[in-house]
Amino acid sequence: MEDQVPAKTSDEISDGQWIVYYFLETISSSLSVAGGIAIIFKIFRDRARNGTTPYDRIMLVLSACNILSSITIAINRYLLPSGTGVWAIGNSATCQARGFLIQFSSFSAIWYNGLLSYYFLFTVLSQARRKDYVRTLEPWMHLTGAFFPVAAVTGLFLGWYDSDLCWIEDETIKYIVAGIPLLFVYLSMIVNYSAIYAIVRKAVRKTVRSPEHFAGSASVQRRIKKEATILMFSYVAAFFGCITPTVVKEILEAYFGYTSTDSRIYPLYILVAIFCPLQGFFNFLIYIKPAYTRFRANNPSKSVRFVLHQALFNPNVPQLYYSNDRPDPHPIEEASAGLSSIIFELHWNNKERAEESDSDSDSNEDSMKDDSTYLSTIVM
Repeated sequence: MEDQVPAKTSDEISDGQWIVYYFLETISSSLSVAGGIAIIFKIFRDRARNGTTPYDRIMLVLSACNILSSITIAINRYLLPSGTGVWAIGNSATCQARGFLIQFSSFSAIWYNGLLSYYFLFTVLSQARRKDYVRTLEPWMHLTGAFFPVAAVTGLFLGWYDSDLCWIEDETIKYIVAGIPLLFVYLSMIVNYSAIYAIVRKAVRKTVRSPEHFAGSASVQRRIKKEATILMFSYVAAFFGCITPTVVKEILEAYFGYTSTDSRIYPLYILVAIFCPLQGFFNFLIYIKPAYTRFRANNPSKSVRFVLHQALFNPNVPQLYYSNDRPDPHPIEEASAGLSSIIFELHWNNKERAEESDSDSDSNEDSMKDDSTYLSTIVM
């Protein structure tokens, strides 16, 4: 007699519920892949005219990891060994491949979220120019990200993924290659963005005595503070909103006696299906928002479709002026879509220019011109 799959009990997630779960997961994964591709397209399209900043390069790697992670999530059910679940048609080899892809792409994406927070923190603390930053910090940051592909390849050769879950079963190894890095990123993002917010808040509250042609700087500083706050907390919200349901599910299953088929936590599974793959899409919305906002301000009567098209395909982002009431003779020129360290640098550059103006107005105008040129290279 052929072996039969045991019937599901009332406490287990039904096949119909799994189908709903997979359907939502596929939709979210598709949106994330589209968002990641859009970010990569935008960066490469603008590179010829504006070059790339450390922010762009971090987002480039993060988006690539999000794309691979979302694809892995969308197809992971098919990679499971046949007979282990709904639509599972894989074998031992596909099981190993699933574990490799999860360790490589998902945790690399998580790590680069942490690196993004460090990039912004270093920008605030050092106020370093891009050339100095690239030379001293950026290579080391990217080098730390190599840990995850190395760990993924190591696990493939050592058979870490040869288990019922097609991932790491040994708790010690799991903590080393997944748990500790995840905890580190969690704490880093909380500490880093809290520090950045405190520094920016303190900086923009300071009043600086400035000459007549800086009269509108207070207005733009308020706008930049708002933009900085939105940018920081958008990335934080996207990261925690997408990963927290999965972390909660793992904790419930590891320490509170729930199983991966327990229908009592099915609502949590629905949240996982919707949000876990979705970060690439959220990152796209955050990355494109500054350019979209500036094109919208410049084209208030145009449709959303037109403005979005300009934000995606037009590298000539409208300039940000010091005053909304009148054009300033020295606008801040901005380069391409996405917002970078201008939101952190502007106050300090304004302060330096104002101080220089008190001592030498001619040299101040030269300095302001140079600073505007510098800002145009790091704004996106």
